[in-house]
Amino acid sequence: MGTLRTARLVAMLLILALALATPPALRAASTPEQDVMHEILPGDCLHLIAGYYYGDARLWDRIWKANQALIRNPHQIPVGTFLLVPNAGPTPEPYPDFTARAIGCGPGAVGPAAQRTKAQAQAAPSAPLPPSKAQ
Repeated sequence: MGTLRTARLVAMLLILALALATPPALRAASTPEQDVMHEILPGDCLHLIAGYYYGDARLWDRIWKANQALIRNPHQIPVGTFLLVPNAGPTPEPYPDFTARAIGCGPGAVGPAAQRTKAQAQAAPSAPLPPSKAQ
């Protein structure tokens, strides 16, 4: 009887040790989806928010449908409004870092597209030179 209790105790300690040894990234991946409140910042749009919480910007209508009492026009959301994001998954990075990488949308949107356009403008000649008349 004593060895059975000892075996159970050892098994429980082993399970506890494995649970504590699991890397945080794996624990976050197994985190169940839950509702989240998101505060609208300057430059936010539903596409950007859906991309952050769902990983797919095309799911913006989930957020809109959950907040139709607050949002009449999904393209005009007042700054400071708190929106319910239903069944939001775990987020891999902080929101400001995500928006910094977003293209064409989001708080202070200076994404890779804006940087490419600036670099292309500097590299391209302003106008072609006319052919010379000297032959």
